[in-house]
Amino acid sequence: MSEVPAEQVAFRTQLDQMTRQLVAVERRAKTLAELNRLLSQGGDPLVLAQRAVDLVMRATGASGTFVYLWDPETERLVLRVATTGRQAAHVGEIQLRLGEGVTGWSALMRQTVVLHDNIQLDPRFTSFPVLEEDQFRSMVAVPIVVSGGDPLGVFSLYSHTPNTFDTHDVDLASEVGGLLGSGLIQAQTVKDLRRHSAAARFLRDVPSDATGSLQRCVDVLAESIRAQLDAALCTIELADRTTGEGHTRPGVAFADSIEKTTVAASKSVRSRADLPALVDKLGPALEKSTTSFGNLFPLGAITCYRGQPFTEADASILEALGAQAGALIASVSSPTMNTPLLGRLTAAPTPDHAERVLRDLGWRPGPTHPVLVRLRATEFGAPSAFDRVVAALHEMCAEFDDVVVAPSAPTVTLLIRHQPEQWKGFEQALRHTLRQAQTMSRGIIAGIGPPARDARDLASVLENTETALAWAELLGEPVVYFQDVEHLRLLPRVALNIGDDLREVLSWFAEVVRYDLRHGTSLAPTLETYLINRGSATDTASDLFIHRNTLRQRLTRIEDLTGRPVNTVSDWAVAALAARIVAADNAPQ
Repeated sequence: MSEVPAEQVAFRTQLDQMTRQLVAVERRAKTLAELNRLLSQGGDPLVLAQRAVDLVMRATGASGTFVYLWDPETERLVLRVATTGRQAAHVGEIQLRLGEGVTGWSALMRQTVVLHDNIQLDPRFTSFPVLEEDQFRSMVAVPIVVSGGDPLGVFSLYSHTPNTFDTHDVDLASEVGGLLGSGLIQAQTVKDLRRHSAAARFLRDVPSDATGSLQRCVDVLAESIRAQLDAALCTIELADRTTGEGHTRPGVAFADSIEKTTVAASKSVRSRADLPALVDKLGPALEKSTTSFGNLFPLGAITCYRGQPFTEADASILEALGAQAGALIASVSSPTMNTPLLGRLTAAPTPDHAERVLRDLGWRPGPTHPVLVRLRATEFGAPSAFDRVVAALHEMCAEFDDVVVAPSAPTVTLLIRHQPEQWKGFEQALRHTLRQAQTMSRGIIAGIGPPARDARDLASVLENTETALAWAELLGEPVVYFQDVEHLRLLPRVALNIGDDLREVLSWFAEVVRYDLRHGTSLAPTLETYLINRGSATDTASDLFIHRNTLRQRLTRIEDLTGRPVNTVSDWAVAALAARIVAADNAPQ
């Protein structure tokens, strides 16, 4: 068999090298193109790092890849990405100082390290048994840096066989390290911008029903802030001072990954004292970040817990969110800014939402008696006057079970569970409290509505209670029950309909009354009796105990004064009402 000419062997060798180079270049171009596409999409830095190592692992035939990222808070390189299941279980646990191990040395010196065989024999090597690095024979460690910047981490490739990584693989890894550095900075910048943007519009994105009650407010804010900080748990504690809606439980929100038993345990949290036991259920290895809120004085504190340390940026965002949350909580807890309870129930999109508003206030399902107490506008000169009324009602209601106090200046809504014996005592206490409050302000009135069957019935019953309160203000009575004025609820509408006719008849009486005052006669009472008797001369004379001729003379005199016959009245009911109004207006005080 003839030997292959040396020239042909050289040519084939050169061709194989060119083919391998072409394959490597094509593989490199494909990998870098895909990585650039990922970079253009932004996204989470860890997701970007994971996708980058997956691409390089396929392109180079590596057996495993690790990514360590620099944590400025702990000043350590922290394992953030690992490609195999057993090693991925220790992500976040393995930490290296700069210069520690081959990885730490690569970051410190900002140099790529290539070990072709027996990597454990390198003097820089540091073993972590949980990572099972003794199974690897060769490796490449590439620093993740950007020009002129600090090291961001290290990107490393491992192989079970020696001499796995050639020059093309090292070049690819180095280029990916550079791109990954730029991508991490870009992704982190985008993430920070999104977080700050979300923080800036935080209150705008809060659900509209968050202001339904102070309890609902702290619960919604706790969940919103937890999501912003990617926390496992967020709590909002209010300062120990009486609020307009009574006691409010701490707001508590958990991440979806928290065990259901722990979440269920949060239902028993009633005060700040219950929070430490709840936090203990999450385990000891949690980082904590806290900020207080309140402009003039502390209203409370927000605390977030998670496994990863909180950065300075996190603390800054939490402080900004705390300031906005404090403003919302202050407005919801302020009686002068609260939406009236009836308005909140009417605005609720569904009956279930309305019931949740009531439950957040401490209401329990069952027959409920509504009471409205109002400080008249003429007496509502300063918030302090209303605050004193609210404090007096709180003190009164503390003696009874299942009472909700919901202030919204200048009105306080009281909801009390309707139990006959308790209701009698409550009525007496309410009248006593109102009498005492009259010493502070004479403009305090109350309307009492009928019992409501349930939450669905409460809104309409509160409207009836408003009617009773309106009549209390109209009549100047301290307390009015709806059942006493129910038959009068349409009277204002009727009064408007007959207004013109009533005004005309009252003008008659004005002239007659003036004549009586000047001459000492009794024409006005005569006209009143005549109109009430619907123009019957016989009945009028009988009621006045006068002769019909005397009556005729008086009526003639009235016609001369008013310039119109008295028997031309078109609506005797309107005329009789006018007569009663005049009589009441001229009655001795």
